[in-house]
Amino acid sequence: MSDNNNYFTPMEIDGIGEILNISLGSSATAMSDMLGRKVTITTPNVKVRSYDEFEISEVEPAVGVEITYVTGLSGNNLMLLRKDDVRKILEILMYTEIDPETFELDELSLSAVCELMNQMMGASATALADVIGTMVNISTPVAFEVEDPEAFKEKYFSTDEPMVEVYFNIEIEDTFSSKFITMLSIDLCKKLISSFGFMENDKIDEQGNQEAAKTENVMNAVAADAANAPVNPSPAQPVSQQPQQPQMQMQQGMPMQGYPQQMYAQPQYTRDPRLINVQPVYQNYEVTPAEAGTNLDLIMKVPLQVSVEIGRTKKLVKEILELGQGSLVVLDKLAGDQVDVYVNGQCIAKGDVVVVDDNFGVRITEVIKKADLINSL
Repeated sequence: MSDNNNYFTPMEIDGIGEILNISLGSSATAMSDMLGRKVTITTPNVKVRSYDEFEISEVEPAVGVEITYVTGLSGNNLMLLRKDDVRKILEILMYTEIDPETFELDELSLSAVCELMNQMMGASATALADVIGTMVNISTPVAFEVEDPEAFKEKYFSTDEPMVEVYFNIEIEDTFSSKFITMLSIDLCKKLISSFGFMENDKIDEQGNQEAAKTENVMNAVAADAANAPVNPSPAQPVSQQPQQPQMQMQQGMPMQGYPQQMYAQPQYTRDPRLINVQPVYQNYEVTPAEAGTNLDLIMKVPLQVSVEIGRTKKLVKEILELGQGSLVVLDKLAGDQVDVYVNGQCIAKGDVVVVDDNFGVRITEVIKKADLINSL
């Protein structure tokens, strides 16, 4: 295994793990929103892997997802996951069962995986931007099946420079618990931890240690000179008699441990505070009918969006994807039922559909009461 100390200190390794822990937490939230299930991700484990040390066997057969950082950061982020885990995720997205024996990553499956990863990595990029203080944008994810592990290593690994492997366990409620792998370049990880402040702190600590060593050497030299210097006793000095009263006051003013005692000045009042009698000001906010009419005139020319809804229905993702020319969508209302009239998204009336000069129209048959409108808001 590669020695992490050749590239990162233990504190920097912990920093990489903490940064990715924050970003992956946001990814788990985005994934949970799309799947409608609880998603839990464990704390990432960070290792530096060389070309020969990296093994893909733990997630074989594997599916890879590659993103490229466009702004804020530079480099690629590779994520590897099991093909069977992708199948289980697609079952949740498409509300259908997929036979593991016949499952193949076709164009539709790869598109669904890319959309899921786009949501996850977009949330991760937003979290990274908050951490490093710079806007981070990513490219559209590219999903592919890893058919040849050696060809994969030759494409993304360099023989003279290792990569940072971050692996963690992901658990989807009532579905599976599995292992994910994320691969990052050394330069990208250095950029992350430098933005987080770890490398700067290490330089400061190193400079501080050097200054402390210099100071210690100077103090040792001074102590050696003092030990070799001859001692000349000085003549005794007469002790002057000092009054004892100030000394006693000083001893009383100091704590037993020798720390200075804080002194607080007491406020001095030369005269009684003056009382100010504050009276509330009452104003009449009642609006007369004439004023109300004037105020309404101000909004009479505000445009409003009026729409008519003939019905609604719900469809699965699978059913939406199967729609084509000639498909029939059945709504939840019967023929002849009244339609709903909406103003700026708020239902205000019901009516019947009519035809006026080759155009559709609505004859209002019922206006929703004002009280019902207010209660629905």
